[in-house]
Amino acid sequence: MLLEVKDLNLFLSSGEPVAKNISFGIEKGEMLSIVGSSGAGKTTICKAVMGLLGNGCHTEGEILYQRQKLLSLPDRERCMIYGKEICLIMQNPMTAFNPSIRIGRQFEKTYLLHHGKTSHSERMGRLFNLLQILGLEDINRILNSYPFTLSGGMLQRLMIAAALMNQPSLLIADEATTAIDACNRIGLMRELKGFCKEGMSVLFVTHDLRSASVSDRILVMNDGQIIEQGATEQILNEPKEDYTKYLLSACQMERRERI
Repeated sequence: MLLEVKDLNLFLSSGEPVAKNISFGIEKGEMLSIVGSSGAGKTTICKAVMGLLGNGCHTEGEILYQRQKLLSLPDRERCMIYGKEICLIMQNPMTAFNPSIRIGRQFEKTYLLHHGKTSHSERMGRLFNLLQILGLEDINRILNSYPFTLSGGMLQRLMIAAALMNQPSLLIADEATTAIDACNRIGLMRELKGFCKEGMSVLFVTHDLRSASVSDRILVMNDGQIIEQGATEQILNEPKEDYTKYLLSACQMERRERI
């Protein structure tokens, strides 16, 4: 297992539970999707894995990355893992970039932070390749642009590229396709799945079961608990729990309305 979450319980400072008895694992080269409605606790789990919950949340249980206990690692060692080996894509692309710095410069600073001095041609070659894979055109213009001049869909792809540029072992994508139109959403998911063939693992968070259809396994959450988890084919075709059936019915109804 690359990542293991064992008996994770999260409580607010008031003592109110926000996640209960969360246990799952991700193998190397695997894509796992966490699915559930808004408020189910999906983003909270991502932040717990990344150590971003802060002092307002009390954590019990274990989060292991390559058998290292992330919650008890010294800050210096955690900083060597987060941003390089484990990368997070947050769900709001409009606030992810510094509005006063051109996109290309922000990519360079991010890459140099984790990889030290590398040649400009090496950095740009990798970046251009990633942006082409993610479906962006006129790349020179985009890299010379300020974030507020680009669309939400472009910024979403740029967020993904910024994470992939560091070649992480684990990519955590929190609603990473929400700003992308429905026609291209599943295609982008397939591109992310393609990186798993190179050994990267993906933890993908979504409220849309259709987007999760390309993953290897699906974990269904509601009200801070895991309702059901299993192979994607089993969850989509033979769900065991009523809540999972409800999510599938909602997706089918939405599709019929669009048609």
